[in-house]
Formats: sequence, structure tokens, C-alpha cells
Amino acid sequence: MITKLNWKFKTKYQYYLVDTIPSTNTYLKDNFNEYPDKTILIALEQTNGRGRYDRKWRSDKDIMFSILLKNNGNYEIITPLAICLALDSYGFKCGIKWPNDVYLNDKKLSGILIEDVFQLKFEASIIGIGINMTDKESVMGIGLNKDIDKYDLINSIMNNFDNLNKLSHDELINLYRERSIVYNRKVYYKDKIYIAKDIDILGHLILDDGNESIVVSSDEINIKESLI
Repeated sequence: MITKLNWKFKTKYQYYLVDTIPSTNTYLKDNFNEYPDKTILIALEQTNGRGRYDRKWRSDKDIMFSILLKNNGNYEIITPLAICLALDSYGFKCGIKWPNDVYLNDKKLSGILIEDVFQLKFEASIIGIGINMTDKESVMGIGLNKDIDKYDLINSIMNNFDNLNKLSHDELINLYRERSIVYNRKVYYKDKIYIAKDIDILGHLILDDGNESIVVSSDEINIKESLI
């Protein structure tokens, strides 16, 4: 059962809570017409959560929520930055592995899945966020391992999200560069070695081998397996 929360913070968002659900992203994708812009669905348990490459993720102790937005934006850049900035206030210094995984101490802390809904035209973006509260040794994941109020952290993430959404693309890219753990790293792609030089306005990675620069999307390369 999905319940609307009487949110204790001042916010422009409407918050909903569900005890257990297969996937908050899938639910909002299927039901986006029933909810207003800036809806957030928080799950206490996900039984069929999804990541990139359709990887399955089940969790009942971590932070799991999806954001429904009916305006497009630079969410690939804004979302991981919002998580990093929010965690700064808790004493965690995190970095971003392109396109939008958040890492702590060289291990994955948070995954983000952004899915757009089109019906002849753009209808909505669904941003799914999962943050490990405990270590996930089987997948080399790290958790916060700290007594943190989940709702306080979600509120902090969304406050940072809104502030970042007001910045120009150049300002966002500069902040992203500061947090990136991929910039200037060697990348093996299509039998060649490149240097990760930048990302463009669409969030694509720009690779350079000294002779030419190429642009690749996150669907074209598995950066985790390609970093040297």
C-alpha cells in the first residue's frame, strides 16, 4: 500500500512511502499520469530493483527512492552531485564514476537509474536512487555503516538537487569534474587506449588518444570494465 507522507521538511516535493514493491522506478513509469510533477516514492523494501544493464538489486535496509519529474534536465550530472554534496555534511567524501555511480573509498556506494517516458513526446523522467547503508561484499559495494536518519539524508539530497538545478551547464560540469574518478584515466575502448577528457552537454564521455577525440554514450561502453 502506498501512503502519502506528512513530510516534516519544507519542500516542493510530494513524498509517498511503500513498505514493499518490486521497483519504485517501474511503478512510477507505469503510473506517471496518476502523480504530479516532483513526486518522490520511497520504498522500505524492493524485491526487483533494477540498475543499468538491467542488473537486479534487492534490498530491504538501504535507502531506495525514485523521483518523478515532468520537465527534462541535466539529471545525469545533477543527481550524483546532489548525493555527493549531501553526504559531505555527514563526513563522507565521495566521487563519481561516469556516468553517475557514486563511489566511496574506491567502492560503489550508490547507483542511479534514469529512465525517460515518451508517448509521442517527452512525458517524464524517473530517477531511481539506491544508497547502501551496509557493505555489499558480494558485489564489492560499500555502505555508509553509520546511524543516519534516512529521511534527513533524502531531504538533504533533494535540497542539493534543487540548488544544482539552478546552475548553468558549465557550472555543473566544473563541479562534476571535481568529483570525477574517471577524468584523465586511461580507458580501453574498441582495441585502443584513450584518455577520458571530458563530458559533453548530453553527459556523453569524450575520449582522446592524442590523435582524435571521440564521443561515447553510457550505452556504448561499460566503463567499469574499460578503465585501466
